Order: sequence, then C-alpha cells, then structure tokens
Amino acid sequence: MDRRKRKSRKAIFDACVELIQEKEFENITINEIVVRADLNRGTFYLHFADKYDMMNSFENEMIDKIEHVIVNNLPEQQSDQLFIQSRYDTIVEILTCFEENKELLQLLLKSSHNSSFQVKLRSKLKLVLTEKLLPKFNNLELNIPTDLLLMIFTSSALSIAEYAYQSETPIDSEQLTKFLINIM
Repeated sequence: MDRRKRKSRKAIFDACVELIQEKEFENITINEIVVRADLNRGTFYLHFADKYDMMNSFENEMIDKIEHVIVNNLPEQQSDQLFIQSRYDTIVEILTCFEENKELLQLLLKSSHNSSFQVKLRSKLKLVLTEKLLPKFNNLELNIPTDLLLMIFTSSALSIAEYAYQSETPIDSEQLTKFLINIM
C-alpha cells in the first residue's frame, strides 16, 4: 500500500477511534468519519464499501496480527512440558501485540462488532491450533476439549485486552500470562 493510502486509512482509523468514544458504532455515519478524518467521501470509498466493510477490515487486520504472533512462536518440535505452560512465550507475545494495538482493539471491543470479532478470532485460533500447532505435538491429549480451550483463552485474552485499554496503568504481559495460564 502506498504512502497516501496508508495515510488516509490511518486518518479514517483515528477518526473511528475518536468517534467510538462519543457514540455507538451503529450511530456513526460515514460523513462523520470523513469530516473527522479531514477526507472526502470518495477517499473513504476507495478503501471500504461501507462502514461495516471498514470494521470487517479492522477485525481482519487484528486477527492477522494475532495469527502472525502465534505462527511465529510455534515450537520447532514437541515439548516435554505441559502443552499450555509451553505456550508461555506465545501468550506474552499476544498480550504484547494487544498492548501495541491498543486503539485497534479498543475500536473492535467497543463497537457492536465485538461478537463478530470474537467469533472470527476463535475460528482463526481453532484453525491455527488444529492445523499448525497440535500436529507438532505427537499424541498430545488435552484434558479439555479444544473448543473449550479456545473459548477460555479467547474470552480471557480479550477481557485482558479490554482491561488494558481501560486502565491507565500499562499491562505487565508476563504477569498477566502467568495469571492466564493459571486460569487455563
């Protein structure tokens, strides 16, 4: 993406972050977004079909970032440690990713698309877990169903992300990872 497109997309994103502080996503208009972003409507439509397409794009961007962290932290081989505890570094990286993308998460979690984001995230995590991670662990039997593990992890991680953007204090990724592992 060229510099102008990145700049206008960033302006649209920043405008949405500001507007979501003031009103519900359903009540935000494209006109309000472009006025706040200091762009014309045509520029908005060069990027997105409508505001729902925009949110879908933002959801996919965050999910891609999370997937990238997980895939880049896949073990090279089977670990002798317990499965969840062996994912400590991955969880730290995910929480760090949440902290680095605080505004994006805030936009997603405060909008009416929150449930859509969670469903997409669970689906992506299930795919990564079943197709990329679990095959590296021969004969691994989780004590809980994979779907439940994903629900617990996703809900806990997103709750922590929500706490992180609401809190004035920066999150301590390592401390929260230990807490999350204890929960799981």
